[in-house]
Amino acid sequence: MRKPTTIKFRQITVVATVCLLVIGTGVAAAKTGMNVTDAEQAQNAQPQVVFEEQTANGTTVTVASATLPNGGFILIHDESGAVIGQSNYLEAGTHKNVKIELAPSAVSHYSQMQEMMQLLNHTQSQGIMMTMRAQQMPHQDMQRIMNDSSGPHMGGEMMKQTQMNRMMGLMMQQMQDRQRMHALMQAMMADGQHQAQMQEMAQLMNQTSMRERQMLMHTADESMNQGQMRHMMRQQTKDYARMRQLMQQMQTQAQQQRSAQSLTAMLHTDANNNRQLEFPGVDGPYTQNEQPVAATARVTT
Repeated sequence: MRKPTTIKFRQITVVATVCLLVIGTGVAAAKTGMNVTDAEQAQNAQPQVVFEEQTANGTTVTVASATLPNGGFILIHDESGAVIGQSNYLEAGTHKNVKIELAPSAVSHYSQMQEMMQLLNHTQSQGIMMTMRAQQMPHQDMQRIMNDSSGPHMGGEMMKQTQMNRMMGLMMQQMQDRQRMHALMQAMMADGQHQAQMQEMAQLMNQTSMRERQMLMHTADESMNQGQMRHMMRQQTKDYARMRQLMQQMQTQAQQQRSAQSLTAMLHTDANNNRQLEFPGVDGPYTQNEQPVAATARVTT
């Protein structure tokens, strides 16, 4: 009588064990199935990007939505096609409100113009002050400064005198300001900005620089012709006024470009799966019907 009971108990135990195994396997399969489904959904999704008209703070734009089936990057292109911003690596799937920092060069033209205007005012003021100081200095001292083949420096016997020290300081500062202006002009011209105005500005800057040296050398000459000096000063004022006019024109153009521009958000692949953007290179754009997946919007900064 006890033996059948033992067999029945063992049968119940086996059935229960099998049930637990089936349930456990089902749960594991369900979990695996969820992960596979998520991955499949991401891979099967169509790449798309939503980039809306917006007002930015000058350095950041927001991509409303981006779906990248295999992960990758969002690149921001300007109207010329140049890349001016990029996202960090984005996992496969859909991402909302992706903020992207723009490269400094994309937002700096207006600020460069402002800096150039300040430098222009400084160089003119420095030139006027140098001319005034030169007229107050002994001719032999000015001759020593202007004939110094090594150019402006802060050492030497002549620096023992306060007037000379101040004159040399002005000359050094003006030289540095002019160099900075030339660097800004070259940077903007390299970006294709304001070519015609920049060329005229460069010509005027060279003219004013040469004339200024002539005025200082003229001041160092004891037989200085006051009428000739006044003529050069009037011409100098006229050229600086023209440079300011050109700067105002360029500032207006830069403000217009800064205020509203068409930018394009384009999805790029991560072809090597290394989470590093390689473009230009293997990480080309996602495409649909052989066209890049992108959206263009008017951005006001």
